[in-house]
Amino acid sequence: MFALLWPELPYLVIEFRVAGTITSRWVSESDRGKRHMPRVSEPDPSQGLEQYIGNQVQEARLARAKVKFEGHDWSQTFLAARAFVSQSRISEVETGKVPPDRGLAQKLEVTLGLPRDSLVNLIRILEQATVRDYAKPFLRRQEEASMIHAVGLVVPGLLQTPDYARELMLSGQAGDPTDIDSYVDQRMARQRVWERSNPPWMSAVLDEGVLHKATLKQLERLLQAQETPNVSIQVLPSGAGHIMGTLYILTHPDGARGAYTEGFDIGNYSEDVDTVLRFQKVYDRLAASALTTEVTTDRINEALKRSK
Repeated sequence: MFALLWPELPYLVIEFRVAGTITSRWVSESDRGKRHMPRVSEPDPSQGLEQYIGNQVQEARLARAKVKFEGHDWSQTFLAARAFVSQSRISEVETGKVPPDRGLAQKLEVTLGLPRDSLVNLIRILEQATVRDYAKPFLRRQEEASMIHAVGLVVPGLLQTPDYARELMLSGQAGDPTDIDSYVDQRMARQRVWERSNPPWMSAVLDEGVLHKATLKQLERLLQAQETPNVSIQVLPSGAGHIMGTLYILTHPDGARGAYTEGFDIGNYSEDVDTVLRFQKVYDRLAASALTTEVTTDRINEALKRSK
């Protein structure tokens, strides 16, 4: 459907519809002007959490636009400049198409004068909805851990780069790119544990095959992590043992411990003492058979040279 303002009849609108029906109606001068104004897409907050978040952002922005807060028009373009993103990104957020990550949510809270964590907490809930049920307890506890021991056939999520994480996710979804960018953003957001005033200690034992399959940026990230005082990476060389899947052992500030194991489409988190001790022995055995951190650093450098 499109409308035509007849030149000789300034108040008559003739509408042409796809079905072939032609209708006409009289409108006022003020309505005529409104027909040429771009319409703001209004998210329906009842459709889902993404739309609810978008509605919260849009209402806060329009409230400031209505009173010209601080003398500005508070358009999407203006808000985008304040939040250091593009106008299209703000549009995605407001329509609920692509919700903000935690970083952008924090910027929007500050810029729009929303209560602290009002958006961030909603994003946390949304992130949990995209995580498989068996991984939720582990991810919550990992954020609080003071010490992390990891064993795996891939780089631990807390040390992954976006390109490497994307490759893993695409492989796990048989090449389906649906929502991959959102999942990658969520994984990167979890790495904010390294920004804590007391970041966790991480000791990781990785299968040597990781170095042959990692991207260039991922190898550089491993080398960077190896040089930090609270991360220790060891490579388990071929023939020195077998890593059967992903294993994490978490230790919390109060001394509580938990073990998480994961395979393809299955995982389990347990804080049962006997279970944790059993997996601690698995970790200790593999760590004892792995290369030292110094030799591992040499192996990472060698892999970097091959990748360049």
